[in-house]
Amino acid sequence: MPNLEIIVDTVEDAIAAEKGGANQVVVVSHYPSTGITPSHGLVARIRDKIKIPMTILIRPNTRSSIPTEEDIETSLIDIEISKSLGVNDFLLGFIDQFNNPHTKAIRTIRDHFNGIRIHSNTAWEGSNNLSETIDNLIKAGYRSVRMGGRNTSNLGFHTDASRVVVKIGKIKDHIQGRIMLFLTGGITATNLPYLMMQTHVYNIQVGRGVRTPNNSFSPVDSNKVSQINHVLNTLYEEIERSNSDLNQ
Repeated sequence: MPNLEIIVDTVEDAIAAEKGGANQVVVVSHYPSTGITPSHGLVARIRDKIKIPMTILIRPNTRSSIPTEEDIETSLIDIEISKSLGVNDFLLGFIDQFNNPHTKAIRTIRDHFNGIRIHSNTAWEGSNNLSETIDNLIKAGYRSVRMGGRNTSNLGFHTDASRVVVKIGKIKDHIQGRIMLFLTGGITATNLPYLMMQTHVYNIQVGRGVRTPNNSFSPVDSNKVSQINHVLNTLYEEIERSNSDLNQ
């Protein structure tokens, strides 16, 4: 079944996401700056207000995705407190100077905690060897990755989608079901059918595409979430039905 994940940075956003039919949320603070680790108060309030699963972004600051020693130590404290609030899923985007996942940060977090589930955002997309990077994420125990086709040219679904879907297709073929792949970056109800048909990826993460107006400063609109959820599930059912007919 498809998964619809919504990026939220307020309690009201999380409630609207659930109301619109999302089946999970990523909680961040200061979404306009691409997000930082949310406050513990925000995590606690959202946990009390919604029933769907939540993942917490771990990013101490917006200066860089390359962590300092203090960034890593800060992250350990944030994860510990979030665990005490009942959260076990964390979205990490730490990279090294070559845009590969930061092995030391990942290993340190893994060594400190048992039972947490780690997920990757798009910070690694600038890697020179995406296939190798994916393999390393799988070996490190990541449960899911998010990909929007961005690279040093800043490609994404909101720009030249035809070039992006080719890249996504190659990554999907390489993954071969070993890790869950989410599409993200500029997804709307309008371009979602094209992306699904071209990539055959049915897990999506949406940020600005469910906000009114369509920008990172606006609140999540439950009607837009519902619209995307309807498109996602309707098209998924049509594709599954078509595949079933072909196999008969």
